Amino acid sequence: MSWWVQLIACFCAALAFSVLMNQPKSTMIVSALIATAGYALFLLLGSGVTAYFLATILIGLACEVCARLMKRTATLFFTGAIVPLVPGVGLYNTMRYVVDGEYTKAMNTGVVTLLAICGIALAVTITAVLFSSFAGRQKKEKRAC
Repeated sequence: MSWWVQLIACFCAALAFSVLMNQPKSTMIVSALIATAGYALFLLLGSGVTAYFLATILIGLACEVCARLMKRTATLFFTGAIVPLVPGVGLYNTMRYVVDGEYTKAMNTGVVTLLAICGIALAVTITAVLFSSFAGRQKKEKRAC
């Protein structure tokens, strides 16, 4: 499938998930655009664990910035934006291999999928900690003035 079709599908999926989660209308398009940018980086880097990690870093940073600009929570943007990166096919294939009795393939696919999930979780944690410490410094500076 060509890259531009994947990006359009990513935008539509993120937008649909935002609608499904009853996200405020003013944030739906922004969330879908963030998802598309993250997925574009994922496609550029390939489909390895590093690609998951860096794409999630981009999504996390964009969500935090948009949350500050639009005076909303970052989770609101992040919920819809991360959906296209979730390695659902890897999870599905792992379970399919287990059911079929192909345990070596299941183990290989499961480990890769688990590493991707860990990369996503680590990136989310890093961006949240960075921005919370940055916001904490700004509050302390305002109090000192």
